[in-house]
This record gives sequence, C-alpha cells and structure tokens, in this order.
Amino acid sequence: LPSSLTSIGDYAFQSCAWITSLTFPSSLTSLGSYAFYSCIRLSSISLPEGVTEINAWTFGNCTSLVSVSLPSTLTRIGADAFYQCNKIASLTLPASLLTIESYAFAYCSLLTSMTLPSSLTSLGEYAFNACSGLTEVTIEGSLTSLATYTFYNCTSLTSVTLPNTLTSIGPTAFYRCTSLASITIPSSVNTLGSGAFYQCTSLTEITLPSSLTSIPQQLF
Repeated sequence: LPSSLTSIGDYAFQSCAWITSLTFPSSLTSLGSYAFYSCIRLSSISLPEGVTEINAWTFGNCTSLVSVSLPSTLTRIGADAFYQCNKIASLTLPASLLTIESYAFAYCSLLTSMTLPSSLTSLGEYAFNACSGLTEVTIEGSLTSLATYTFYNCTSLTSVTLPNTLTSIGPTAFYRCTSLASITIPSSVNTLGSGAFYQCTSLTEITLPSSLTSIPQQLF
C-alpha cells in the first residue's frame, strides 16, 4: 500500500481471497467497516501507530489470520471486528484501549488467554462469544459492568480474574462456561443478572460479596 495513504474506505478489499499479507504505511489513521472482510488467505497484520479505531467487521471472517499487532494509539475495537478469526491464538491489547464492542472476538476459537487492560471502560455483548479455546481471562482496572453473554459458550474457560471496579455482571455473562470450577466475585459487585452462571456445570465454588442485594432467577 502506498506510503501516502491515510485512510481505507468501507468494503475496500472485501472478499479479496488473493491477499495473503499487507504492509500498512505509517501514515494510515483510518480503516473502514468491512475493509478486509472475508480476506480468507490474509495471515498477518500490523497496524501502524496513529490508528485509533478498528471499525465493524474490518477483519471479520479472515479465517487464516494468525498474527495481529495492534498500535498503542488504539482506543476502539468495533463490533465483529475480528469475528470468526479462528486462527488467532494470542493477542495483546494495548493500554490505550477504551472500548470493545459486541461480537468483536466472537468465534475466535484458538484464543487461549486474554488480558483486558485497565484503560477499558466498555465491553460489549457477546464480545468473546464461543471462544471455545479460551482458558484464562484477566480483566484489569476500570470496567464497571459485564454485558449480556460476554463470555457465552467459552467452554474451556477455567480462570477468571475480575476487577474491584466491577459493580454488575449482566444476564448470562458466563452462560455455558462448562469448565469454570470456581470464581470470586469482587466486593464491589451489587448486581448479578439472571442466568449469569447458568449451565456452568463444573462450578463447585463461588464467593459472593456482602454487597449483593439479591440473587436473580436461574443464576446457576
């Protein structure tokens, strides 16, 4: 891509099955929605410093994508941005990240661990839906709520560390996390949504905080 490039528009390279790798110029600051959607042979990307947002479906269904490098300037990962990128095994999220939108990493089935940085303030519904290889999640810092179905069907998840800024865990947030055996709910949490741990069939130990005011229906 030319060194003068500053933006790539919506759908620009959608379904370009011949693309295997890309070199983004340092001048690039903007990536459009669906820009590389279903580039099924794209195997690696390294986004330059200056890119602040990855929009909806930008790399969705890039099923050969293995290596992803994100810039320290990134603040938002849009809805379905890496949906069904099922070859990504590891990913480091930058300390600048504020928002991960719905389904952003859904069906990334080879991801094994995720650390959500302390900068993160918003985590969307189904963000890690059906990440079936995910075993460990650490959420640092300032996040105050987990949305509906955030970790739905993460069937290998065994370790979850929640921040003491968290005040609510949404309905079905950990629904069908069938390998989760224990979890400690921070003392800051006062609301648990219905079905938050529904069908967590391996769960044998859970610590509920004294701040909790009610236990909802079908919690387990």
